[in-house]
Amino acid sequence: MDPAGRFVTLINAPEPAPHLDLLCGLMCEAFDPSASVGGICRELDALTDGVTPSFEGVMASLFASGLFVGDVEQYHAVENSLLHRVLERRSGMPITLSVVAIEVARRLGVALYGVGLPGHFVVRDATREVYADPFGAGVLLDRAGLEAMWQRRTGAGGLQPAMLAPVAPRSIVLRILNNLRASLGADPDPIRGATLARLRAGFPELADEHDEHRRLMRHFN
Repeated sequence: MDPAGRFVTLINAPEPAPHLDLLCGLMCEAFDPSASVGGICRELDALTDGVTPSFEGVMASLFASGLFVGDVEQYHAVENSLLHRVLERRSGMPITLSVVAIEVARRLGVALYGVGLPGHFVVRDATREVYADPFGAGVLLDRAGLEAMWQRRTGAGGLQPAMLAPVAPRSIVLRILNNLRASLGADPDPIRGATLARLRAGFPELADEHDEHRRLMRHFN
């Protein structure tokens, strides 16, 4: 089974959900034949070297150190949504930098999860209400600090409790695909467009996009 087909099978499989390194890795393989799940996993393994196994340790090693940075100049570049390119370039957007944090932490036995704020993405320590912003140098935030940061970034106000719920891996990769859809635009090159269509068509909740998927696949029918 090719990477796109395996991805679709896994996102619709019964619990437990696959880890993000596998899901994001298959997405990368689908878009770029030079990518590999194995290579991504080895790179994530290597990032654990010398990291203190704690929430603070992960943030300090990966982000406060400047090892990974937020790409503010080309925020919507396709590369910022592809994990293998984020690992190569050491830069990305909030959600993919958060995936790096989640997967490195998992390897160290540190419990943290993603928080999908409207217009931004952060991580939270699963054992206490402490957040961190990987896109913002891994700065640690309490609830008040999180709300202040979010207001500065988005101009919005009033975080609701539902906005702070843990985001499951399946929802994280769908949000990454949403970003890719925006980055590729309405008329992407045929191969990338067809790949995007195949990946998104695997989500039953996107059934209303079937006409768009058929349009993107038109070169391959």
